[in-house]
Amino acid sequence: MDHPLLEICGVVKEYPARPAPLRVLDGIDFSLDAGESAAVVGPSGCGKSTLLNLMGTLDHPDSGSVRLLGEDTAVMDARALARLRNERLGFVFQLHHLLPQCTVLENILIPVLPRGRAAREQAQERALALIQRMGLSGRENHRPGELSGGECQRTAVARALINDPALLLADEPTGALNEEAADALAGLLLELRDERHMAVVIVTHARAIARRFGRVCTLNHGRLTREE
Repeated sequence: MDHPLLEICGVVKEYPARPAPLRVLDGIDFSLDAGESAAVVGPSGCGKSTLLNLMGTLDHPDSGSVRLLGEDTAVMDARALARLRNERLGFVFQLHHLLPQCTVLENILIPVLPRGRAAREQAQERALALIQRMGLSGRENHRPGELSGGECQRTAVARALINDPALLLADEPTGALNEEAADALAGLLLELRDERHMAVVIVTHARAIARRFGRVCTLNHGRLTREE
């Protein structure tokens, strides 16, 4: 690959406010290659989730560019962006957002539903392998209300991985977990990064978790700086 997997150049993002717009991102530059990981830290409300949403094409910058897999996302239409998110990106959030009426297996397979029958049948085998990899064997037919917080998050990670993404974006994935479960989930994400040569960006308040991901970047007053 002759270009970064993710490349952000001069990104600015503002929200309406009085007496002047609130600039939460002020000229952000950032890049990440396949197999690399980085953590973004910073005070509450500084724009960390906004930055992650821009990386994942869930939002658009006011200026600057976001390139994924060498493609400028600004020139992609809504259908192409949706396909990119579904097929090449994985998302994990602090609140797992599992469907309470669905089993573990059904929740993991949700991203595959828009695809054809053959793809869905192939995904079933991948989902069962992920359930085993996540330490959820025997829980595939349980619903979220029957799982621990750590089990719910591991299910959410499996769902994010079902389409074998090139980039995994995790927004405070350990924030609702106790220290032991948080440490285990961070270790699992790093193992998956190495196994799948996948890029990972994690937003976290936990410095100990952030340091495990190698590169630590601080977002504050709209600027992103790398910690040494």
